[in-house]
Amino acid sequence: MGKDVFLVPYYIGKMYHLNVSIVFPKSPANSQLPPEYRGVKLKPLRFKSNNAFFSFRGEWGFFPFMLRHAREMDVLMRFHFSYQTFLLALLYKLLNRKSMFYLKSDGYGLFTSLFRKESSLFMRIKNMGIRKIMHATCRLADIISVETPEVYNYLRNELPARDSKKLVLMLNGFDEELRVRLQIQKRTFMEKENLILAVGRIGAPDKNNEQLLSALESVDLKDWRVVFVGPVETSACDFQQKIDRFYAHNPHLKEKVIFTGAVYNKKELWEWYNRARVFVHTSPKESYGIVLNEAFYFDNFILSTDVGIAGYLIDFGYGQGIKHNDASELATCLQEIIDGKIALEKKLQSRTAGSEQLTWENEIAKLGELDSRNRKE
Repeated sequence: MGKDVFLVPYYIGKMYHLNVSIVFPKSPANSQLPPEYRGVKLKPLRFKSNNAFFSFRGEWGFFPFMLRHAREMDVLMRFHFSYQTFLLALLYKLLNRKSMFYLKSDGYGLFTSLFRKESSLFMRIKNMGIRKIMHATCRLADIISVETPEVYNYLRNELPARDSKKLVLMLNGFDEELRVRLQIQKRTFMEKENLILAVGRIGAPDKNNEQLLSALESVDLKDWRVVFVGPVETSACDFQQKIDRFYAHNPHLKEKVIFTGAVYNKKELWEWYNRARVFVHTSPKESYGIVLNEAFYFDNFILSTDVGIAGYLIDFGYGQGIKHNDASELATCLQEIIDGKIALEKKLQSRTAGSEQLTWENEIAKLGELDSRNRKE
């Protein structure tokens, strides 16, 4: 409920006065969802599926649903490029020619193989088919939004002119309405603490928290603290062992380097960002990076590898890129911040985009065409 799969249709409905329903395959993971949340109807399909979404076996139930209900819809929204997305859009348009199809893509899904090196004849043939399906899907779409400049620029060059005009670079926004509802007051720079934050599944291979832990061994934290927020990984690796070794080698840091464990309460999580001055993100890969959005919104100075939306946000002037697996460079950056050699407050004042620009309402407004259609649902 805190991600784009809910928030995009929710804010579209709110801003353009549309009635919104989210239809999804029923599974054990979502069987306890309420029938309605924040005014959005949540409708599980009648069939049950234990197969992964974005596969034919996981999503076949959408097709009979579309046959029954396509004529009742004004706008169909679908996430990601896939074979199913193309077929659903085609069926929808055949049944309801005056309808609108909006595709939100994050760069994953069907056409990711197009970014890979075409090293074999099989891959070249496969990519040719994928490219044709992708182009056909874009021809059916009325609006196509993508999350990152990388994917946006790729599609601008890949698609014919008539379809590239449908493209919108729409970042994942921040849920400002929920922040107000949770009564979280954004802190000024002076109200923040000398706190360095890392958020995610701590110790997961795709988060590379070892880089920050290793860097901290050579950093004089002085009156600063470092907080890792998130569940400690136990399945892919036993990261607790690495934490224990870190404390054994650095007993003086036990009170300064803190692991909170899982934080599922949104208010508690966002208050950590609100208190922090610096956010560290060491992932080797990322599709977008929602945590980077949250850090930007709460005015954290971002130290991040070049993944997802990191570079775009850092270019506004309040952050710095770091190399993957270079603990020495990260340690140097952190020490410069702690020693005051990087004037955080001054940099924040000169940032070229305010956090209010990254709200869902501002991002959804980029879909402008929806507003002009004056649709009921």
